[in-house]
Amino acid sequence: MKIFLDGRIMDSTQAVISPFDHGFLYGLGLFETMRVYGGHIALLEQHYHRLCEAAEELGIAVTMTREDLRFAILETLSANGLSDAYVRLDLTAGDKGLGPYAGVYDEPHWLIFVKPLPEFPPSLYEAGKKLQVLKRPRNSPEGERRFKSHHYMNNRFGKMEIGSEPDVEGLFLTENGCLAEGIVSNLFFVVEDVIYTPDVKTGILPGTRRNFVMELAEAHDFTVQEGWYYIENLMVADEVFITNAIQEIVPIHTVNETRIGQGTIGTVTKQLLELYRRHIV
Repeated sequence: MKIFLDGRIMDSTQAVISPFDHGFLYGLGLFETMRVYGGHIALLEQHYHRLCEAAEELGIAVTMTREDLRFAILETLSANGLSDAYVRLDLTAGDKGLGPYAGVYDEPHWLIFVKPLPEFPPSLYEAGKKLQVLKRPRNSPEGERRFKSHHYMNNRFGKMEIGSEPDVEGLFLTENGCLAEGIVSNLFFVVEDVIYTPDVKTGILPGTRRNFVMELAEAHDFTVQEGWYYIENLMVADEVFITNAIQEIVPIHTVNETRIGQGTIGTVTKQLLELYRRHIV
């Protein structure tokens, strides 16, 4: 695999970052997961904006412009012979020695990894996945909102709980039992054609696809409501679906052992998936 590291394309086996990098020592790093469709980097502006906001709060200097980043991603794709791809971007704080650091991280490292998209079976979008409520609650964000950061331990525990089954996603609840989000996804449910999703104040990640789906739904005359909801709300929903950058919109056929709707993709979810694919590029 060829990767991008600080302005250079190189073989992944040659990439070196200092062991004193605070992204490694203290988890002071951010990442974005993006999907590329035929060379088009979907929602790059939204990904870059989220990264910049988080970096500003953490005191990490953003030393690449959006256009710098776009070129770097395209260069990495070309080096790997890919036009449809999974992209991971990392911005890691940089080397400031041992011990906490109070200043601005002015020499961060940029890494870009790309790989071919996995092949998703038709059944993923016809019936979807099972949602398993996790025993471990969603941890509270360290700041006012959740970053897509290298501090990923809560998600790791969630993944350990559900195992490696590809057709199961774990669902975090908050400490007081409200619906939060999936391990790698945001959550939506539909009741009588109204679309509901947990409020970002529950401590969830403000997902780029979450925001895109909400804007898309409202632009096509769906009612969307954010709020604080409980598992009981989910169990009686007509439809449930999850979103993320790589798998787009995925219906949920079962929550724990309770079937949702008819156990196949619902009418609203299907409409949103069609709209999503029409407007994402």
